[in-house]
Parts: sequence; structure tokens; C-alpha cells
Amino acid sequence: MYLSTPNFYAKHKGFSLLELIIVVLIISLMGSILFSSAIKEQQKRDISDPTTLSLTLRDSFKGEGDIELFCINKCKNCYIMKEDGEISPYEGNINLGENVEVHMLDKNNHFVQIDEIGRIDDKKVCLRYQLYANGSTTKMVILNNQGIYYLPSYFGKAQKVKDMEEAKELWIKEEYSLRDSGSFY
Repeated sequence: MYLSTPNFYAKHKGFSLLELIIVVLIISLMGSILFSSAIKEQQKRDISDPTTLSLTLRDSFKGEGDIELFCINKCKNCYIMKEDGEISPYEGNINLGENVEVHMLDKNNHFVQIDEIGRIDDKKVCLRYQLYANGSTTKMVILNNQGIYYLPSYFGKAQKVKDMEEAKELWIKEEYSLRDSGSFY
């Protein structure tokens, strides 16, 4: 049979129904794989842990001035206090872990656990975290059942560390670099 006959083109003008179904299935499968990973990543970011706390708060309260996050009931219930003193429940999802301890370095370079941060309605505050309008935050080390986390005071990235000694090194390194630079303001 000769290929240029009008009959050949009349019979094969488009895709068959089976071919179209297969293409649609392949495209939908690829799309679901791509979108499901993006949705999981977004959900992961929506739940703040110690490493994402400062970024989440910066995004949520951008342009609102100084704010303070404080948590009670073993860090299960968190609240936001704005500059004007208004206190409201924090609407985001926070998972600070179990058995949260806050540590800060004293003037002798020894970590001190901060036991009494304050009380709200006679409930012990387990965490007070300041976010200032310039983007800086309270520097601290958080210990919980999942690990040890160093939260820097300026624009560094919060990170999980292997032990308190590594957290101490990061703390001192940040203080040293801040003394030598006026670039943060």
C-alpha cells in the first residue's frame, strides 16, 4: 500500500481513546507525585519546632513590631503578646517537644537552666521568646526529648546540635562576631 493515499490519512487522523487515556493517566500520576511532596513540605513548615520557630514568627508577624511568644502548660499552649500588651492565643501549630528546658549562658560561660521564667494566671511559663522589629530574637538553647537546639539571637539559622558543648561554641562564636561587626543594624 502506498502511504500518500487519501484513505490512509482518513483512517488515522488522531489518537485512539486508549492512547488518550494512557497519556492522561501518566500526566495525573506525575502531577500527584509532585503535588503530594509539595503539600507534605508545606505541612512540615506549618508546624513550628525549635529550628523553624523564628522563621515562622517572622513570617506571621512581619511589620507588627516587637512581639513575645510565651508558652504555658509544659509548652503545650502558646500565646503572643504584642507591643501594646495585647495577648492572644498563638494560632499556628507549635511542637516544642516534651520536657522542654530553656538554657542560657551566664557571664562565666556556663549554661544555666532558666526554671522560673514567670507565671500567667498562676501557670508556669516554660518559654519566653522575643522577636524584635529588626528581626533579632532571644538567644537560647532548648532541650527537649527530641534533642538540643541552639537558637541564635540575630539572623543566624536555628539548628539542632549534638551536645551542650557544641551549643556553647555557637553561642560564644556569635557573641564574638557581633563585637567585631556593626553590620547587623
